[in-house]
Amino acid sequence: MGSQSPSTSPAGMKLPTIKLDTTLAQLYKRASEKNTKSRIGLVLCGASSGLDLSPGFPRNKKYLYQDTPFNTEPPHKLTSRNKPLQRSLAMKYLSLIPQRDAFLAGPTPVVFFHTNPSKKTHDQRETETTVSVLDPAQKPELVFCDGPGAIPLAKHAIDKLAYKLALDDLHQYPLTHDLDTHWFLNSKAALAESGLPTPKSQVIRTDAPIPGLSQPPEKWIETQTARVVDAVSARQVPFVFKTQQTFGGAGTWVVASETAKEDLLRDLVDVEGPLHKLLAQVTELNAHLDPGAVVLSEMVRDPVGDFGITFLATDASSEPVILGVSEQMISDENAWVGSTISYSSQEKLQARFRPIVDQTAEFLRRHGYTGPVGIDVLEDKEGGEFIVDLNVRTSGSLALPLLKTHFMERGLACASSFGLTTKQTREEFIQRWKEEFEGGKMVVLSWYDEREGKEEKEGTSIADVVIGAEDRKELEKLMERVRKEGGDEVTF
Repeated sequence: MGSQSPSTSPAGMKLPTIKLDTTLAQLYKRASEKNTKSRIGLVLCGASSGLDLSPGFPRNKKYLYQDTPFNTEPPHKLTSRNKPLQRSLAMKYLSLIPQRDAFLAGPTPVVFFHTNPSKKTHDQRETETTVSVLDPAQKPELVFCDGPGAIPLAKHAIDKLAYKLALDDLHQYPLTHDLDTHWFLNSKAALAESGLPTPKSQVIRTDAPIPGLSQPPEKWIETQTARVVDAVSARQVPFVFKTQQTFGGAGTWVVASETAKEDLLRDLVDVEGPLHKLLAQVTELNAHLDPGAVVLSEMVRDPVGDFGITFLATDASSEPVILGVSEQMISDENAWVGSTISYSSQEKLQARFRPIVDQTAEFLRRHGYTGPVGIDVLEDKEGGEFIVDLNVRTSGSLALPLLKTHFMERGLACASSFGLTTKQTREEFIQRWKEEFEGGKMVVLSWYDEREGKEEKEGTSIADVVIGAEDRKELEKLMERVRKEGGDEVTF
């Protein structure tokens, strides 16, 4: 299903046209019979409960997500007056993340929200450039608007919207799945109490806040904080502490020592810390979701296997479809450098994880969800397998299985996707790695240039790139070259 047909890159080179093994459009229709005749639009952006992402995209107030700024920035910085932070989040959440999934969407509408009123042309150009290398039959229909409250469904003949994260303003549209249910399924408490094979966990719930208040009183926050602090103080290390909903790697503390426990306790009682900020946003609007609950779970000690599984949850008419099983990649120096997929190992790995996928899919089916799912599984020394995270949405590694034929046709048996930050423009980066791009070894999944200063020559770019290689060792070497020779900061 791959293709050798050339397309013109931003750097003027002839690049191979990318043809995916399947697309999100096909997967959503395959997941449920009720979607087979619907024209589904995709909303694939991130979300923040810390601050507005743009004038048209206000922060989530009902469906709370703890992202990294929410966790680490003091409350007085989580404001639209903090233009650098707002701009940084808008680029990542409204362009970089949805571009990565839009690359996999196929011929269906994908809704993008402008990062800033002054950047509309730039937003559109960046996204169009990213998807320009796709086979024409698999290119998404790009729909740009100001925010979730202004999606032009009728103009683009969209029957339903499928979404990555629950956004407050989506309630007004026909959706493939219920917002409250989707938020619940992605919560840490839902996984802890699901009956799935997870580490033993304790859920610390909050009392209902006083009705009628737009913000809970400080006394209520103090009471709920004390309950959490008491539970953490009584817990023996090691353990893992999680808040209900997280995004962007936030909201999880691995407490492996008494020192780490003391640090966590300081964070919990800090009035500018993540727990206080979270509890301050529990209102009558969202109290039924219990967004202030936290989870304490056992730690899987010395795991011997760390796997990311992507699959399609289906309705009762068919069994779930395993798309791919990726593994963590460890360098010769025993350093973690990302996730990788071995295409030759897929048959064996997928057979191994079929039982855990079937269990997870049945849990999701009982709650009415069909669509893409990612689960993280740790294996211990005794052969036990534990789900440590359940992402009921598109996952960051989804591109790896969908590019299998593209890479395998070129003799590339392994692949890895990762994020990077670079001073180079997209054109400069592609030119720097010309041989890899022209040979189909390297593919840009998403890219956003932020140029400021004289003639917009100064700035940085953020991107997601996928690399293929003949084997694991060659993959590590190529990734190391990108890190060292390219002068880039690679972040996973």
